[in-house]
Amino acid sequence: MGLETSSKRYAKALIGYGLENDNLDILFSEFSSLIQTLEDSEDLVSFIHNPTISKDIKQKVLDELISDNLPNTSIVINLLSQNNRLDMLLDVCKGFIKQYNVHKDIVEVIVTTPIEISEDIENSIQAYLNSIENGKIKLVKKRDESLIAGFTIDYNNTRLDASVKRRLEKMKKQLKKTN
Repeated sequence: MGLETSSKRYAKALIGYGLENDNLDILFSEFSSLIQTLEDSEDLVSFIHNPTISKDIKQKVLDELISDNLPNTSIVINLLSQNNRLDMLLDVCKGFIKQYNVHKDIVEVIVTTPIEISEDIENSIQAYLNSIENGKIKLVKKRDESLIAGFTIDYNNTRLDASVKRRLEKMKKQLKKTN
């Protein structure tokens, strides 16, 4: 069984657990915080993935770091530690967020621009997405100066790319073909 399949199964089980205990929104909040912590700390991720450190030490350190602020996440840490799968923690958390969004009928849309977008543009994007997608739209804004100008919109395995970077890449390919 692949890593992605395993993490999806853990995530689905956590959704079931959250529904059963009526704390799904709390789990969502805590897993979102845990994802942010893991993505912000390369050292912590390296520690978790280090095969020379025992699972017991990893579990103890993670419990000490997280138990006070994120008490419900200890469930998944204990479970993954018992199954010697702590290296899947970030994937399980991200899988949980995806499953939560599906359960709550939320479409996560990532808008990437080279500069900060105005509220008017954000509202226009929101209105456009509401017209083509069912469910609640959760807009995530990212910045990438390499786009030069324009934007990309990613949602449901679809990318709308209206960036200058992409246009320049297309022109470069066409120029190479003609030479």
